Amino acid sequence: MSTDQNDVFTALGLLRDSLAEEEQRIRNEGAKAMQEGDYDTATSVIEFARRLLAFEKKVEGLVVEWDELEDLRDTASPAVQEIVSKRFFGKRKKGEVTPHTAFYRAILESLAEMGGSGKTRDVLDRVGQKMKSVFKPLDHAVLPSDGKSIRWRNSAQWARNTMVNEDGRMKKTKNGVWEISDKGRKWLKDER
Repeated sequence: MSTDQNDVFTALGLLRDSLAEEEQRIRNEGAKAMQEGDYDTATSVIEFARRLLAFEKKVEGLVVEWDELEDLRDTASPAVQEIVSKRFFGKRKKGEVTPHTAFYRAILESLAEMGGSGKTRDVLDRVGQKMKSVFKPLDHAVLPSDGKSIRWRNSAQWARNTMVNEDGRMKKTKNGVWEISDKGRKWLKDER
């Protein structure tokens, strides 16, 4: 196995990507069942989706923990770094990609500028313009998990999920629309 294949961060990223894709598919199929009047199936899908979202939160927590371990490794002595980096940390060093937490401000500012909500693609396009000077080369790479998603766009979507599901800076909305919450507006105002 190559070092990249052993990289825990890469594995967690692949898992996050897969879960996001599965969540979208479940939402679409659940909506279809509801439209067709198959309420038992729709209810079961809703329960499954709740559990999937809870699992996604756990994975996101693992990503944060792994970032903390990388920070600990980065501040260790060279001897310790040599020992702990051989297998799991892979070739990607901290700082080679923009962390999803860096997207919070740009997302909320974009939504505020758009009147409070916008379609995913439009919000991401605006976020990309705001953050283009921040992006690192790997941010523009295609994710190996699906061969088509651009890493920074995926990271921005994970930032949105965090702000919806964990801290309430964004509202839960129908598919394809992002919306800032009152808490998000307050956060943005306080940060300025």
